[in-house]
Amino acid sequence: MKRVNLFKASLLATAAILTAPAAMAQETATPVAAPTAAPGADPVGAPPLPMDASPAEEAAYKVLDKYCASCHQDGALENGLTKSKSGFGHVLDMRRLAQDPKFVTLGDHTKSKLYQVIAGGSPPMPDNCWSADCTPKAEELEVLKLWIDGLDDDVEEKKFVSLEELHRLAHEDLQKQPTNRRDRIRYISLRPLYNDSDVSPENYEAYRQATVKMINALSWNPEPYKWEAVDEYGVLMRIYLPEIDWDQHKWHTLEAIYPYGVGSETDPYLSPLKHMAKTEVPILRADWFAATASVSPLYYDLLGLPDTVQGLEKLLNLDMVKNIQNEQVVRAGFQDSGVSTNNRLIERHALGTGFFWTSYDFAGSKGRQSFFEYPLGPKEAYGEELAFNHDGGESIFTLPNGFHAYYLNTAEGERLDVGPTSIVRDDDYSDGTGEVVNGISCISCHSKGIRYNDDSVRDVAMGNLSLSPSSRQTIDAIYPGNDVVQDWFKKDQQAFFDTLTSAGIDPETTAGGLEPVRGLFVYYVDHFVDLQQAANELGMPEEELRKRMPFVGHQFASLMTRLEQSPIARDEWTAAYPVLLEKLTDYRPYVNDHKAPANLTHTVAAVVKDTPYEPPVKKDDHSVYAPPPAKKHVPDTTYADVAKPDHKAYDPVAHSVPSQSHLTVYTDKPTYSVGEGLQVYIEPRHDCRLTLISIDDRHQSCVLYPFPGLDDIVIKGGSQYVFPPKGTLRTTHEGLETILAICNGGHDAIDLHTRDTSKVSCAADHKPLTKDQYETVVNEVLALDLGDDHGKDKHSPAGVDYRGVSDHNPKIVKSQISVVVTAH
Repeated sequence: MKRVNLFKASLLATAAILTAPAAMAQETATPVAAPTAAPGADPVGAPPLPMDASPAEEAAYKVLDKYCASCHQDGALENGLTKSKSGFGHVLDMRRLAQDPKFVTLGDHTKSKLYQVIAGGSPPMPDNCWSADCTPKAEELEVLKLWIDGLDDDVEEKKFVSLEELHRLAHEDLQKQPTNRRDRIRYISLRPLYNDSDVSPENYEAYRQATVKMINALSWNPEPYKWEAVDEYGVLMRIYLPEIDWDQHKWHTLEAIYPYGVGSETDPYLSPLKHMAKTEVPILRADWFAATASVSPLYYDLLGLPDTVQGLEKLLNLDMVKNIQNEQVVRAGFQDSGVSTNNRLIERHALGTGFFWTSYDFAGSKGRQSFFEYPLGPKEAYGEELAFNHDGGESIFTLPNGFHAYYLNTAEGERLDVGPTSIVRDDDYSDGTGEVVNGISCISCHSKGIRYNDDSVRDVAMGNLSLSPSSRQTIDAIYPGNDVVQDWFKKDQQAFFDTLTSAGIDPETTAGGLEPVRGLFVYYVDHFVDLQQAANELGMPEEELRKRMPFVGHQFASLMTRLEQSPIARDEWTAAYPVLLEKLTDYRPYVNDHKAPANLTHTVAAVVKDTPYEPPVKKDDHSVYAPPPAKKHVPDTTYADVAKPDHKAYDPVAHSVPSQSHLTVYTDKPTYSVGEGLQVYIEPRHDCRLTLISIDDRHQSCVLYPFPGLDDIVIKGGSQYVFPPKGTLRTTHEGLETILAICNGGHDAIDLHTRDTSKVSCAADHKPLTKDQYETVVNEVLALDLGDDHGKDKHSPAGVDYRGVSDHNPKIVKSQISVVVTAH
């Protein structure tokens, strides 16, 4: 499809038609040389094809090897890459890729991000490709299409479990329990996961094990909780609260913030169920539970962990200083832990339940921040002379049931919810902020328990003859060397494996290729809600929701249209959920302490407007994005510099970049034919400068907006911008078009009066954008402004200075929608 022909008449008389679901574009184009690996050859270090690979898998493997492996396969990276781009490094692990819902939707290539980006995304994939010579051919795209569409051939079609059916199952089970126990019995539900056709049987089993793991990780009972089937579908987990050392008050902590509680006058099972259990919320969703209970401060609160390390020691009957002084510890120090940015020293204490490993983390490596020069800290144990000065620490210890618990703290011992990214980082979560969040980051990082590493302190310190003989004797005792340290690692890891196995959890299980609790966290937080999932969560099949949609009223119309094309971020869905529940079902929401975010998009704001669920209006609701204030930035941020978040803010979305910064883009109806008019709707959550770039199926581009003759305005957060503001886009050619929307909420962008894109505008009768022109436009739009003059006001919601967080800029968001021009 030629760009000149496509937009030849003028901007207001061009088009794009059939829409595929919107996909987030979160990679920044980085020019690299073309891949050189021979098509179909197994790259060095890349996973080979499974021995029982199907012809479809084999064919898809060759295509992915040819176009993607050099940037997205660990062990096969090329062109100087040391890390896979965007944290995606398993493109040739065919079985894992097939189970990764972030990239592949079982049986539907149109909803699979992997296919969307390769077929016509932005930046183009491969991102070094700017001509037809290096893009996947039609027959190669067909190979990927057939592989993805065939992935659900063996998935058994299941009966849909409605909310009423769920309540029936729980009610019948509770009736079977002793009457004196019923008020202490609760349920965790996997119903939304069970009904979700995009969840494979393998991932469903992993999510079930993740839920069991999370329950045990919050239990002080010596006996592990073990799942047993209580219904014919396997969607319910019964919990007798004393079995996890909980009471009704602790359950109420969750109940008070649960956004999906319901009541009903027509459901024959719900009221009796509540009456027997003596609670308004007898059932919690497993995905919400795992994502929310694993995030501090709620994680700490559910475990009942104190505000200081000193209090934690008292709780565990542990005296760390005494153990150190009596040489009853095992230490190892190293410079590359994979988590700590600088030096890290770890130390093992014996505990009645097993062990207490703690770390001493440093913001630098010079002076008293070098444990090679000062190996005998902390000063509370050894005094000032040879003591290192650490900046904080992380601890992992065994609960009475053998599962692990985690703790973050400053050097002074104050409890932290989030670790500073200049010292520690969470690189396991590619869509996160990079922050180490207790305990989800720790659960994910320590999926197999203690992580192995070699000690590099003992040999250096023992050879330092400037140290006194008594100091070296102490070093000899507490730094026993790699053989001893590795033995403890193996022993503690094996104990954790045995604990997992005893609770019915396979230590090797993954969910979407991730540690299972993290996988369930990602499912809940980062997989946005489309029409099918909206129906599922409202308790009905998609067909039923479609039947009811025409009767919802005009204020719901835009949201219903949007759900088919541009899914809703999780926090926005929880805002709209109670209103939709009342409007579309016979259920009513259970009103509690859950609050909707203030910065809603236009379609969601219209739904909650003038309802009891509308968020409080503040003067700065639609102002430029402004995270909570943090302490003034200093070059080497320490644990003490991290702003303390509100201990009532139990929101896992705060640590998800896609959810925080989602930009909504959709069209006025789901399908078009050639010649029909089309309008694009853009809904930012924060004030921003908008840029729209059109990319055709040959990756040729031009700028749709700013457009000559149209005002280059700031798009207000919470508003809806319709492009074009008058008339429609039209086209007379078939093919795939991608519209990339970029919203820059930075002060520099907001303050601009206008931008000159006339040379690269779709209205200009010129050749398509070259690679250099495209990168110039995009890089100008995406300018991160993280230099000394502009970076100090950028902080994550937890208050961490943004330069230490990740490659994402919270003030610049991108989203794209692919549209197909079809014949009449």
